Amino acid sequence: MKNLILLFIFLTFSSSGSFSQAFHPQFFCFEDAFLEQHTNDPVFQTKLLKDYGFDGMELMGLDRMDEKLVALDQQKLQLFMVYIRIDLEKEEHFDPRLFDFIRKVQNKGVTLWLHILSEKLKPSDTVGDEQCVPIIQQIADFALEYGVNVALYPHTNFWLEKMDDSVRLTRKINRRNVGAVFNLCHFLKADEKNRLEEKLVNAIPFLAAVSINGADDGATGEMGWDRLIQPLGKGSFDVLNVLKILKENHFSGPIGLQCYAIPGKPEEFLKISAETWKKYLNILEK
Repeated sequence: MKNLILLFIFLTFSSSGSFSQAFHPQFFCFEDAFLEQHTNDPVFQTKLLKDYGFDGMELMGLDRMDEKLVALDQQKLQLFMVYIRIDLEKEEHFDPRLFDFIRKVQNKGVTLWLHILSEKLKPSDTVGDEQCVPIIQQIADFALEYGVNVALYPHTNFWLEKMDDSVRLTRKINRRNVGAVFNLCHFLKADEKNRLEEKLVNAIPFLAAVSINGADDGATGEMGWDRLIQPLGKGSFDVLNVLKILKENHFSGPIGLQCYAIPGKPEEFLKISAETWKKYLNILEK
């Protein structure tokens, strides 16, 4: 009888909407927040991110990695993503230091997000899939042994340009440590903005990570990065709605803050973004 009563209470709360699903994704900052200032000081970077409540950071490439890992550890921040270039036609498809790095970050929750370029193929040309898939499978199979994941990062004007490309390749690569990425600013620039919700919902089962930022709404495909990448909370595009879609469709991966070429001091625009993030989470809890 007691179990039946508990089941009744659970079903009642669930159907009434009073039992709200928690939404507390980990929130990390792109290293590009520091391209304009303080680029060479990981101690400054990590302390600032810790002070503002970020859970960790993304790093661009493998340079000075030992120093950066020490700084992250000192602030008890996680290294979420490392931005790695893949060249389809070059003899060396990726940085030769990659496998040593994978060994170094064994079982630390690191994901390699791969941006993929071609010297011959146009963006999204599926002819390149046959060439790309075994390259990523090689990386993924090695990374799996060390508890490292792989995510396919769409970028405007690169061969891997759209989230649909990321999902298609994820399915073809067919490795349990490989996933797709939704990147808001590149979606607004290169994809069908009017189909954002439809495409995002369809992609969520494959998504390893998401990136967001403030942006303007309108004819986004014609806009420059100054309007498509702003501090979170700035611009007219409804970023909160994107987070609502993610919550309603049970996305539980990390979410990164894209900061490329945002003018001003990172102390200022990261503070605005961190405050907005907390505001968004409070709204989504209601």
